[in-house]
Amino acid sequence: MSSENPSADRAGPPRRRSFTDAKMLDLGQHRRQDEARRLRDLVSAFLLSSAASGERLPSDEEIAREFSCTRNTARIAMQMLVQENTIGRTAGQGTYANARPLTWRTDRLLDQLKIDPPPLDHDYVLIGWRETSDVPVPMAVHFDESVDRMAVFERVILHKGLPGSLRTYYLPLRPADVFDRADANDDVFDILEGRFGHERLTADRQITAISADLSAAELLSTEVGTPLLFIETTVREPGGTVVMIYHGRQRSDLVRVALEPSRGDL
Repeated sequence: MSSENPSADRAGPPRRRSFTDAKMLDLGQHRRQDEARRLRDLVSAFLLSSAASGERLPSDEEIAREFSCTRNTARIAMQMLVQENTIGRTAGQGTYANARPLTWRTDRLLDQLKIDPPPLDHDYVLIGWRETSDVPVPMAVHFDESVDRMAVFERVILHKGLPGSLRTYYLPLRPADVFDRADANDDVFDILEGRFGHERLTADRQITAISADLSAAELLSTEVGTPLLFIETTVREPGGTVVMIYHGRQRSDLVRVALEPSRGDL
Protein backbone atom coordinates (compact mmCIF):
# COMPACT_ATOMS: atom_id res chain seq x y z
CA MET A 1 0.00 0.00 0.00
CA SER A 2 1.51 3.31 -1.02
CA SER A 3 1.90 6.28 1.28
CA GLU A 4 -0.55 9.17 0.98
CA ASN A 5 2.50 11.46 1.00
CA PRO A 6 4.72 10.56 -1.99
CA SER A 7 7.64 12.48 -0.53
CA ALA A 8 7.66 10.15 2.47
CA ASP A 9 8.75 7.31 0.16
CA ARG A 10 11.89 9.14 -0.95
CA ALA A 11 15.11 8.09 0.74
CA GLY A 12 17.57 10.58 2.15
CA PRO A 13 17.34 14.28 3.01
CA PRO A 14 15.92 16.76 0.48
CA ARG A 15 18.47 18.32 -1.88
CA ARG A 16 19.34 21.93 -1.27
CA ARG A 17 19.33 24.27 -4.22
CA SER A 18 22.75 25.46 -5.31
CA PHE A 19 23.20 28.58 -7.42
CA THR A 20 26.12 27.22 -9.44
CA ASP A 21 28.22 24.13 -9.97
CA ALA A 22 31.39 26.22 -10.43
CA LYS A 23 31.87 27.66 -6.95
CA MET A 24 34.58 30.27 -7.39
CA LEU A 25 35.56 30.48 -3.72
CA ASP A 26 35.82 26.75 -3.05
CA LEU A 27 39.58 26.26 -3.25
CA GLY A 28 39.70 22.77 -1.82
CA GLN A 29 39.43 23.70 1.84
CA HIS A 30 36.56 21.97 3.58
CA ARG A 31 35.40 24.70 5.93
CA ARG A 32 32.58 27.08 5.18
CA GLN A 33 34.41 29.81 7.03
CA ASP A 34 37.22 29.81 4.44
CA GLU A 35 34.81 30.63 1.62
CA ALA A 36 33.03 33.23 3.75
CA ARG A 37 36.33 34.98 4.51
CA ARG A 38 37.12 35.25 0.78
CA LEU A 39 33.60 36.47 0.00
CA ARG A 40 33.81 39.06 2.77
CA ASP A 41 36.86 40.53 1.04
CA LEU A 42 35.19 40.64 -2.39
CA VAL A 43 32.03 42.26 -1.06
CA SER A 44 34.13 44.87 0.73
CA ALA A 45 36.26 45.62 -2.33
CA PHE A 46 33.67 45.50 -5.11
CA LEU A 47 30.36 46.42 -3.51
CA LEU A 48 31.09 48.50 -0.42
CA SER A 49 33.92 50.56 -1.93
CA SER A 50 31.44 52.40 -4.17
CA ALA A 51 28.44 52.40 -1.82
CA ALA A 52 27.33 55.59 -0.08
CA SER A 53 26.61 55.64 3.64
CA GLY A 54 23.10 54.32 4.21
CA GLU A 55 22.82 52.83 0.71
CA ARG A 56 20.77 49.64 0.49
CA LEU A 57 22.87 46.57 -0.34
CA PRO A 58 21.95 43.39 -2.22
CA SER A 59 20.38 40.55 -0.27
CA ASP A 60 22.36 37.49 0.78
CA GLU A 61 20.70 35.54 -2.05
CA GLU A 62 21.66 38.17 -4.64
CA ILE A 63 25.27 38.22 -3.40
CA ALA A 64 25.39 34.43 -3.50
CA ARG A 65 24.26 34.46 -7.12
CA GLU A 66 26.68 37.22 -8.09
CA PHE A 67 29.75 35.56 -6.58
CA SER A 68 28.85 31.92 -7.27
CA CYS A 69 28.53 30.64 -3.72
CA THR A 70 25.84 29.36 -1.37
CA ARG A 71 23.45 31.57 0.56
CA ASN A 72 24.90 30.27 3.81
CA THR A 73 28.38 31.42 2.76
CA ALA A 74 26.93 34.83 1.92
CA ARG A 75 25.15 34.98 5.28
CA ILE A 76 28.37 34.26 7.20
CA ALA A 77 30.37 36.76 5.11
CA MET A 78 27.84 39.52 5.67
CA GLN A 79 27.74 38.77 9.39
CA MET A 80 31.53 39.32 9.47
CA LEU A 81 30.99 42.77 7.96
CA VAL A 82 28.24 43.49 10.50
CA GLN A 83 30.61 42.60 13.34
CA GLU A 84 33.21 44.97 11.87
CA ASN A 85 30.55 47.72 11.72
CA THR A 86 31.18 48.06 7.98
CA ILE A 87 27.52 47.34 7.23
CA GLY A 88 24.33 47.48 9.26
CA ARG A 89 21.25 45.29 9.32
CA THR A 90 17.76 46.17 10.50
CA ALA A 91 14.96 43.64 10.72
CA GLY A 92 12.42 44.28 7.97
CA GLN A 93 14.58 46.95 6.31
CA GLY A 94 17.48 44.94 4.93
CA THR A 95 21.22 45.59 4.81
CA TYR A 96 22.86 48.97 4.28
CA ALA A 97 26.38 50.41 4.05
CA ASN A 98 27.84 52.28 7.00
CA ALA A 99 30.08 55.31 6.60
CA ARG A 100 33.60 54.39 5.49
CA PRO A 101 36.78 55.88 6.99
CA LEU A 102 38.17 58.88 5.14
CA THR A 103 41.04 58.14 2.75
CA TRP A 104 43.55 60.37 1.03
CA ARG A 105 45.50 60.03 -2.18
CA THR A 106 48.68 61.59 -3.52
CA ASP A 107 49.98 61.94 -7.06
CA ARG A 108 53.31 61.29 -8.64
CA LEU A 109 54.32 58.95 -5.87
CA LEU A 110 55.21 55.29 -6.19
CA ASP A 111 55.41 52.96 -3.23
CA GLN A 112 57.29 49.76 -2.69
CA LEU A 113 55.97 47.29 -0.13
CA LYS A 114 58.79 45.76 1.88
CA ILE A 115 58.43 42.83 4.24
CA ASP A 116 60.90 42.21 7.05
CA PRO A 117 62.10 39.50 7.26
CA PRO A 118 61.77 38.89 3.49
CA PRO A 119 60.27 35.51 2.57
CA LEU A 120 62.66 32.97 1.09
CA ASP A 121 62.12 31.39 -2.34
CA HIS A 122 59.08 29.08 -2.20
CA ASP A 123 58.83 29.72 1.53
CA TYR A 124 55.06 29.32 1.43
CA VAL A 125 52.33 26.71 1.26
CA LEU A 126 49.75 26.60 -1.55
CA ILE A 127 46.49 25.75 0.20
CA GLY A 128 44.03 26.05 -2.66
CA TRP A 129 43.76 26.60 -6.42
CA ARG A 130 41.07 26.50 -9.08
CA GLU A 131 40.22 27.91 -12.48
CA THR A 132 36.67 29.08 -12.99
CA SER A 133 34.70 30.40 -15.95
CA ASP A 134 32.49 32.42 -13.60
CA VAL A 135 33.79 36.00 -13.39
CA PRO A 136 31.48 38.11 -11.20
CA VAL A 137 30.25 41.24 -12.97
CA PRO A 138 31.53 43.62 -10.24
CA MET A 139 35.04 42.25 -10.93
CA ALA A 140 34.75 41.74 -14.70
CA VAL A 141 34.11 45.43 -15.40
CA HIS A 142 37.67 46.17 -14.24
CA PHE A 143 39.29 43.51 -16.45
CA ASP A 144 40.13 43.47 -20.16
CA GLU A 145 37.02 42.70 -22.19
CA SER A 146 38.64 39.53 -23.59
CA VAL A 147 38.92 37.91 -20.13
CA ASP A 148 36.81 34.75 -20.13
CA ARG A 149 37.83 33.01 -16.90
CA MET A 150 39.84 33.46 -13.74
CA ALA A 151 42.41 31.60 -11.66
CA VAL A 152 41.82 31.84 -7.92
CA PHE A 153 44.42 30.55 -5.47
CA GLU A 154 45.59 31.02 -1.91
CA ARG A 155 48.95 30.79 -0.18
CA VAL A 156 50.23 30.98 3.37
CA ILE A 157 53.65 32.66 3.46
CA LEU A 158 56.00 31.37 6.12
CA HIS A 159 58.33 33.62 8.08
CA LYS A 160 61.05 31.78 9.99
CA GLY A 161 58.94 28.65 9.64
CA LEU A 162 55.78 30.22 11.08
CA PRO A 163 52.68 31.28 9.11
CA GLY A 164 52.92 35.06 8.89
CA SER A 165 50.78 36.01 5.87
CA LEU A 166 47.66 34.66 4.20
CA ARG A 167 47.14 35.78 0.59
CA THR A 168 44.27 35.14 -1.82
CA TYR A 169 44.89 35.87 -5.52
CA TYR A 170 42.37 36.60 -8.30
CA LEU A 171 44.03 36.38 -11.71
CA PRO A 172 41.92 37.20 -14.82
CA LEU A 173 42.80 35.08 -17.87
CA ARG A 174 42.38 35.82 -21.56
CA PRO A 175 41.73 32.97 -24.04
CA ALA A 176 45.44 32.49 -24.81
CA ASP A 177 46.61 32.74 -21.19
CA VAL A 178 47.58 29.43 -19.57
CA PHE A 179 47.93 29.26 -15.80
CA ASP A 180 47.78 25.97 -13.89
CA ARG A 181 48.29 24.75 -10.34
CA ALA A 182 52.07 24.49 -10.82
CA ASP A 183 52.17 28.16 -11.86
CA ALA A 184 50.51 29.10 -8.57
CA ASN A 185 53.70 27.88 -6.89
CA ASP A 186 55.88 30.29 -8.91
CA ASP A 187 56.49 34.03 -9.00
CA VAL A 188 53.18 35.36 -10.31
CA PHE A 189 54.68 38.70 -11.35
CA ASP A 190 57.22 36.93 -13.57
CA ILE A 191 54.33 35.17 -15.30
CA LEU A 192 52.35 38.41 -15.70
CA GLU A 193 55.29 40.27 -17.20
CA GLY A 194 56.97 37.44 -19.10
CA ARG A 195 54.42 34.93 -20.34
CA PHE A 196 51.33 37.19 -20.38
CA GLY A 197 53.13 40.26 -21.74
CA HIS A 198 51.88 42.79 -19.18
CA GLU A 199 54.47 45.56 -18.81
CA ARG A 200 55.11 48.59 -16.57
CA LEU A 201 52.79 47.28 -13.89
CA THR A 202 51.74 49.48 -10.98
CA ALA A 203 49.87 48.63 -7.79
CA ASP A 204 47.25 50.42 -5.69
CA ARG A 205 47.20 49.34 -2.06
CA GLN A 206 44.84 49.93 0.81
CA ILE A 207 45.93 48.86 4.29
CA THR A 208 43.48 48.56 7.17
CA ALA A 209 43.29 46.81 10.52
CA ILE A 210 41.09 43.74 10.85
CA SER A 211 40.47 41.05 13.45
CA ALA A 212 41.29 37.43 12.67
CA ASP A 213 38.14 35.45 11.94
CA LEU A 214 37.92 31.71 12.58
CA SER A 215 39.33 30.79 9.16
CA ALA A 216 42.26 33.23 9.19
CA ALA A 217 43.10 32.41 12.81
CA GLU A 218 43.41 28.72 12.01
CA LEU A 219 45.54 29.24 8.88
CA LEU A 220 47.82 31.78 10.58
CA SER A 221 48.07 29.79 13.84
CA THR A 222 46.79 32.63 15.98
CA GLU A 223 43.74 33.39 18.13
CA VAL A 224 40.35 34.53 16.87
CA GLY A 225 40.17 38.30 17.28
CA THR A 226 43.93 38.84 16.93
CA PRO A 227 44.62 42.17 15.15
CA LEU A 228 45.89 41.66 11.59
CA LEU A 229 46.95 44.01 8.83
CA PHE A 230 44.62 43.63 5.85
CA ILE A 231 46.29 44.65 2.58
CA GLU A 232 44.20 44.97 -0.60
CA THR A 233 46.36 45.18 -3.73
CA THR A 234 45.18 45.92 -7.28
CA VAL A 235 47.79 45.45 -10.03
CA ARG A 236 47.24 47.47 -13.22
CA GLU A 237 48.69 48.06 -16.65
CA PRO A 238 49.51 51.69 -17.62
CA GLY A 239 46.07 52.14 -19.20
CA GLY A 240 44.39 51.21 -15.91
CA THR A 241 43.27 47.68 -16.83
CA VAL A 242 43.39 45.37 -13.81
CA VAL A 243 45.60 42.30 -14.35
CA MET A 244 45.55 40.87 -10.81
CA ILE A 245 43.94 41.42 -7.44
CA TYR A 246 45.16 39.93 -4.20
CA HIS A 247 44.16 40.26 -0.56
CA GLY A 248 46.59 39.67 2.27
CA ARG A 249 46.21 39.17 6.00
CA GLN A 250 49.43 39.80 7.90
CA ARG A 251 50.43 38.92 11.45
CA SER A 252 52.03 42.08 12.81
CA ASP A 253 53.72 40.17 15.65
CA LEU A 254 55.80 38.19 13.13
CA VAL A 255 56.11 40.44 10.10
CA ARG A 256 56.81 44.15 9.78
CA VAL A 257 55.43 45.98 6.73
CA ALA A 258 56.85 49.26 5.44
CA LEU A 259 55.79 51.45 2.52
CA GLU A 260 58.64 53.42 0.99
CA PRO A 261 57.31 56.18 -1.29
CA SER A 262 59.39 57.75 -4.06
CA ARG A 263 58.84 60.26 -6.85
CA GLY A 264 57.44 58.87 -10.07
CA ASP A 265 58.11 60.10 -13.59
CA LEU A 266 56.56 63.53 -14.18
